[in-house]
Amino acid sequence: MTPFVSDHPDYYPPSYLLDFLERYQAKLPYSSGDLSGESLKYFRSHNPVAVFRLDQDQWDALSSVPTGELDEFLESSESPSERKWVVSFPGSREDYHLRFLPRDGADAEQPEFTVETLVYRDGAWVGSEQARADYLAGNLRPLKEREYLSADVLRVPGIAALMDFDLEPAFKAKLRSAWSVEGAEELSRKFLRKCFQKIVCGARPSTGFIVLDELGALDWFLPDLAKGKGLTQNRYHKHDIFHHLIYACDAVEEPVLKLRLAALLHDIGKSDTRKEQPGGEATFHNHEVVGARITERIMRRFGFDSNLGKRVRFLVRNHMFHYTSEWSDRAVRRFMQKVSPSQLEDLIALRLADRKGSGKRQALPRAIKDLIRHIEEIKRQESELKVRDLKIGGNDLMELGMKPGPEMGDLLKSLLDRVKAGEMPNEREALLEAARQGTESIA
Repeated sequence: MTPFVSDHPDYYPPSYLLDFLERYQAKLPYSSGDLSGESLKYFRSHNPVAVFRLDQDQWDALSSVPTGELDEFLESSESPSERKWVVSFPGSREDYHLRFLPRDGADAEQPEFTVETLVYRDGAWVGSEQARADYLAGNLRPLKEREYLSADVLRVPGIAALMDFDLEPAFKAKLRSAWSVEGAEELSRKFLRKCFQKIVCGARPSTGFIVLDELGALDWFLPDLAKGKGLTQNRYHKHDIFHHLIYACDAVEEPVLKLRLAALLHDIGKSDTRKEQPGGEATFHNHEVVGARITERIMRRFGFDSNLGKRVRFLVRNHMFHYTSEWSDRAVRRFMQKVSPSQLEDLIALRLADRKGSGKRQALPRAIKDLIRHIEEIKRQESELKVRDLKIGGNDLMELGMKPGPEMGDLLKSLLDRVKAGEMPNEREALLEAARQGTESIA
């Protein structure tokens, strides 16, 4: 895997965090210069977290900050080794977490990788020569040597995905040697789910899955995904099944767990349904049905919430929906009854990720665009005023002496047309007066 050169805008603190630090610099015992490289994985993966390393004086002074004078402050919590503030920045979509860690101390949690020793100063990440070199090359290199376990083999790919960093070769070799199925079998389902979520919601999930495969753990961790390695598809796909799925996961721009999981698993049934045809191309009949069953099994294995499991399974099962110009308004309405607006939005996002993950096509297919236009037209029609929306009805006309029948329907339609044309308001008195004139002319 080619290392990612990492001096990218996403690795830098967001402007609203820097504005906060500048605005309250007289009240705060810390500044942007105390931002730790441990923040890199959060910034890059768009997680609302920033990590600060404070010396003892700063750590002591933190408890006396007049938080009531900080407009953005919401709440705080603390432990001997960490303090956390939750703030609400106008520029962020969710509450932001500021984590404060002591720079030294017996209980202090220390950085794990060289890049995490960097600090943010004067608009750049600065530090030792090795830390800067690893940052620019996109490498994870351990700060200290230690023995590794199977848990590390499953945990580190999540960090690689969050940062979109590769592993330094010697580090990768040590993790590969540490892997054992027996050790992995002893790990809790909660730990495995956390490892899975970090990869899927990272800046680039494919980085994490490729690292996991290079460490020899993918076949155990997600055998149905690993099964797609080397299995070619057809002229519409540049990649094998495995790479198509992880690149489709990358293509969901926002790290929304439901959509990222659906993109990763949408074609998971292709390996089991693949039939190679003369000429080398393959077919995958009913792969979405098989994939939905596999998805349900995967979601249960990792202990995901059952409602999340149902939503992801629905997307996998229905991602192959087809629309043609032959669909009538009635057919589209039936589709709209089956698929809610939010589900349709998710299916369209999934279809776009599928296209981007193919390596050949980027835009939505024309048929899907036509379906969207057809749905919007039906919504427009349904939003228009109808006879039943008039402020008078058949009972009112009968009180005026009109008998039920076609003439009553025609009069109501005539009143509706005049309201739509702006000739009269949809108000009871105005409609009754026009109806009296209408009934007199009919009589």
